[in-house]
Amino acid sequence: MDMEIDQQVALDEALVPHASRLRIRKSNFRLRLHITSKESTLQLAHDVL
Repeated sequence: MDMEIDQQVALDEALVPHASRLRIRKSNFRLRLHITSKESTLQLAHDVL
């Protein structure tokens, strides 16, 4: 099992080096729902959250 994890870590590092990774953190950010957007991006973000 450790060998699989090591292989996955090596693959992850090869695809996206640690220094280039985007750090994702939790936040209390809320989208303003009264904003109208002509693009579907805001609606998609709302649906995902």
